Amino acid sequence: MKTIKILFILLITLVSHAIIAQEVTFDNQAYVVKNKVITLNGEDVSDTLTDAQKTEIFNLADTKTTEIKAVEAANKAAEKEKRQQEKYAKQREKQAKAEAKEVKAQERERKAAEKERKKSEKARKKAEKERQKIEKAKAKLDKAESNLEKANAKLEKETKKYQKLEAKGKLSPNDIEKWEGKLEKLRTNITKAEQKLNKLK
Repeated sequence: MKTIKILFILLITLVSHAIIAQEVTFDNQAYVVKNKVITLNGEDVSDTLTDAQKTEIFNLADTKTTEIKAVEAANKAAEKEKRQQEKYAKQREKQAKAEAKEVKAQERERKAAEKERKKSEKARKKAEKERQKIEKAKAKLDKAESNLEKANAKLEKETKKYQKLEAKGKLSPNDIEKWEGKLEKLRTNITKAEQKLNKLK
C-alpha cells in the first residue's frame, strides 16, 4: 500500500513539473514560458521577440526552474531525513528493554544518521555549487550581451556623426580616411563581441 502511495505522489510530481509554466520578468514585462512558447498577457509573442530576447527569457525560465528543482530536492532530502529519524526513534523505543542491545542499536543508528547527514550535506553543497556555476555563466552572458549592445550603439552614434559632418562638407580627404578607419574599428569590435557572445551560448 505504501509503495502505491509513493508511486502516485511521484507521478503527480512529474506531471506537475511537465505542465507548470514559468513566469519571468524581462524588460519590466511579465512573460510566461511554457513548452518553449513565450506569452505576454495571455498572447503568444514568441515570433515578435528577437533571438537575444528569447534566449534571455528562456535562460531566466531555466534558472527559475533549476532553483525550484534545487529547493524541491533539498525538501525531499529533509523529508527523507525526518522519516529516517522517526524510524530510528521507534527502533530505540522497542530496544529500551534490553540495555546491551539498546547501546549497540543506538551506536549503529548514530553512525547511520551521521552518514545520512554527511550525504545530505554533500548533496546540498553540490546543488549550491551548481547554482553558483549557473549564476556565473549567466553573468558572463549578460555582460557579453551588454558589450554587444554598447558596441552597436557606439557605431550607430559615430556613423550618424560622420554622415552629418560629411553632408555639411566639413571633412577633408584625410578626415574621411580617419573616420572610415574609426568606423571599421567599431565594426570589428562588434564582430568580436558577437563572436564572444556566440561562444557563451
